[in-house]
Amino acid sequence: MCANVLLCLFLIFKLVITFPLPKEYCIEQYVNSSAVKLLQEYIQIDTSNEENIEKAVNFWKREAVAMGLQFAIHRPANKPICIITWTGINPTLPSIILNSHMDVVSAAKQPWTYPPFSGYIDENGDLYGRGTQDTKALSINYLEAIRKLKESNIKLQRTIHMLLMPDEETGGFNGMISFLETDEFHDLNPGFFLDEGLTSSDETLYVTYQDKRPWQLNVTIYGEGGHGSSMPDETAMDKMQRLFDITTQFKQRQKQIMLSRDPLDYGSYTSLNINMINGGVAPNIIPSYLNVVIDMRLAMSIQVSEAEAMIETWLEQLGNGTQLSYIRKIEASQGTILDDNFYWNSFSNALKEMGLQCLPIVCPATSDMIYVRNKGYPAIGFAYRPHTEPRIHGSDEYINVVTFVQAIEVYVNILKNVGNLL
Repeated sequence: MCANVLLCLFLIFKLVITFPLPKEYCIEQYVNSSAVKLLQEYIQIDTSNEENIEKAVNFWKREAVAMGLQFAIHRPANKPICIITWTGINPTLPSIILNSHMDVVSAAKQPWTYPPFSGYIDENGDLYGRGTQDTKALSINYLEAIRKLKESNIKLQRTIHMLLMPDEETGGFNGMISFLETDEFHDLNPGFFLDEGLTSSDETLYVTYQDKRPWQLNVTIYGEGGHGSSMPDETAMDKMQRLFDITTQFKQRQKQIMLSRDPLDYGSYTSLNINMINGGVAPNIIPSYLNVVIDMRLAMSIQVSEAEAMIETWLEQLGNGTQLSYIRKIEASQGTILDDNFYWNSFSNALKEMGLQCLPIVCPATSDMIYVRNKGYPAIGFAYRPHTEPRIHGSDEYINVVTFVQAIEVYVNILKNVGNLL
């Protein structure tokens, strides 16, 4: 009888995670769950505003203390890094690190259906808010998985540390980069890292084992200024148009590479977007300089010297006086080797036990794990968000509450596996 009940429960779970949920599916029990309420509260802390990061710190301190978990704050570069610790049976074993970040990107000047920091849930059970996909829902998933294990009196061999970073979205300069150099980091005895992952519009789950290298160029272009009625040669805008032409041609070549490859082969091409343009004084003054920010994520095959030489030719075509500085310029990105990796084997087995399959790919963007992997630690990015429209950094970012609650069970099984490796 017991075996039949377990089989039925497994089949129900398998059906739910394999097929999109029907709109008429009863979601009330999920909407009213304590985990969803906690996510709504966390979303309502607008951490796109740096001043509110401390409110997020207090949120995590409250939750950790309530669960009887150790809580610590470190400020290696003034910004707070939160560490929530669940000590394992054998704390001498290398620990499992669950990493995420408190900060989110701005939702300003984007057309949202519902206020981006409201945590509004619609009739389909979609919870809207900045951070639902990047990465506040993930953080709550981690915490709730630990809560379920503790409430079930399950103890793990390895210590689990939750890390909550303050500035991943702006490069991690005052967060992960600084923290990796501290004694407090090494005292965590890190063994294996889990971090943010990609959203999937179908049942496929993705695991990222390597990040693309971010190069963010800050280019200031100088030219002939003057009265708005004059027609001088080589204005800053003329040169900027030249830069637009150069970068557009490069982007089109990269798109051709992208279209010729598997859609998931993100590492085969360099992405490029012009994300910021600043300049001008008044409607009747020709500006003497303009500023543009170019965001590039380098193909895995391109060499640093090759990329630098290409950018130098761009500047030469703009003429004298053009200035270049880098907001970010990461030259190396190590990958986590999955073959014969017993952390990876344990992780993937945990998914298989639940009837789930995952596909390892290169991350098209960059996370804090680029710094972790470059230090030699194994790290993968993963998020349980199947049948979800990817809207990271976009308007109407959301997660379905049923998917969110299911993710907790997925992380419970992951932690039971990787947390008990001997």
